[in-house]
Amino acid sequence: MDALVANAAQRQALAHPTRHRILLALRTPSTVSALARELRCNKGNVAHHVAALERVGLIRRAGTSVGRGGTGVLYEAVGPALRFEGPDATAGMMELVTEGLIDDPEAFAFLRRVHLTPAQARHLAEHLDRLAWSVPDTDGAPATAVFVSVFRT
Repeated sequence: MDALVANAAQRQALAHPTRHRILLALRTPSTVSALARELRCNKGNVAHHVAALERVGLIRRAGTSVGRGGTGVLYEAVGPALRFEGPDATAGMMELVTEGLIDDPEAFAFLRRVHLTPAQARHLAEHLDRLAWSVPDTDGAPATAVFVSVFRT
């Protein structure tokens, strides 16, 4: 279902928020040019970050696309979401979440401290995971990111 960020190279590659933006944008296979347009970034910058993500196995080549500018390589994410276990939630992902909350006047975040047993915490995390995956994609609707976390304080 989702891609586990499993090694130091992947964690290091995800230290930059642009790479998280690219992964979120790859809900369907896209070329570097299409990603640059969607993310409103320089094509060379996007190509650099795409190469870094491909090198560590978080995206892969998914074919080619022929357009006005010639033939482009299509890239796809290896999974529809990233799962971080333990201390692997990177600064890059948190920076992207923070920017999203600041930039979107309708964004919502909720942080509450509760006292749970380990079993209750696991149950809550599993419930939130199922809930996040149960939301269907609606074609043509604006892209929305969902960030879910359960952690001890």
